[in-house]
Amino acid sequence: MRRARRADRAVCRVSGRRGLDEVDFRKAGEKDIDVVMGILADGRAALKALGIDQWQGGYPHRAVVEGDVARGESYLAEDAGEAVATVMVGFSGERIYDGIVGGAWLTDSPAADPGYGVVHRVAVSLAHRGRGAASFLLEQAEALTWQEGLASVRIDTHPGNLPMRRLLLKRGYVECGTVYIDHAEGATPDRVAYEKLLH
Repeated sequence: MRRARRADRAVCRVSGRRGLDEVDFRKAGEKDIDVVMGILADGRAALKALGIDQWQGGYPHRAVVEGDVARGESYLAEDAGEAVATVMVGFSGERIYDGIVGGAWLTDSPAADPGYGVVHRVAVSLAHRGRGAASFLLEQAEALTWQEGLASVRIDTHPGNLPMRRLLLKRGYVECGTVYIDHAEGATPDRVAYEKLLH
């Protein structure tokens, strides 16, 4: 069962975090959409530099981010007032996760009645890569999910995204199998699925 109170704003201030000085984590609003899109563009460039075809067709499109913001699922990390990273954190389930193959989730929770939080669209600005921002995003997503009273966090990533895969394992996520996205835009549709238990 979920806790009664849902946090509308989560703020975390951290000093000396691998070069991040004072970090705030907050929901993105309509005025932040251009900022989120800019950080996602940096993420797209980083994936291209790794030779990964994810996001190279234009996804996530602006309409996707607008939907995230409208649902209150888009977040920004700000270092001393400058936006450095973005993430989507949702609690309404993920349909494609019901079709996992080559393994199984740690929890038995269908998208229609999710007992998990979902993390998508993790991206860090080019100027702040390598400073712990992605790990900070996951930490905050886990905290939000715990506040919701949910059992776990689920996330998927491109099989070639080795930096993200290493980070997920470092943070205690377990590789559970493979899921297939429906917005690959001609790119690789399979994603490695991970889950982390919070309770």
